[in-house]
Amino acid sequence: MSSYNVTLKSDLKHGTFYWVTQVNAASEEEAVTAAEHLFLEQLNGSEEWDFSDYDAEKL
Repeated sequence: MSSYNVTLKSDLKHGTFYWVTQVNAASEEEAVTAAEHLFLEQLNGSEEWDFSDYDAEKL
């Protein structure tokens, strides 16, 4: 097993969402799957979300 830093990107109707996490897996494919599962688990606890950083640019 190796440690992977995984970034998942989803283009949504009103923006782009990135999920970045670290997982242990035997391959890149397994790492992506593990990251997806962790994200789904985190969605169930969305009341705990607190955005700690941002960047806003005037257009």
